[in-house]
Amino acid sequence: MINFISILVSVGFGYLFFKIARPKIESGSKAIYYARTFVAWSLFASTSFYVRPFVVDQSINNIIYWLMMSAPFAIFAAIAGYLYGKFGK
Repeated sequence: MINFISILVSVGFGYLFFKIARPKIESGSKAIYYARTFVAWSLFASTSFYVRPFVVDQSINNIIYWLMMSAPFAIFAAIAGYLYGKFGK
């Protein structure tokens, strides 16, 4: 039962970060819009996977682990989204 609850909480936090990071409307340049959209999806995925150990065992090490995994993933997603918006379509 604790596994099911930890999965629900981690996906819930992932969705929260997705809603915060995702742009509401296509404002500004197309490249920035896609960069923010890619970062939002990367935060959803990384938070859904890497916050689960924190839900089970509340330790600062688990949050640091999530941050170490999410930050490079978000940076890569931002660069990929920016390049897609700049040169795609």
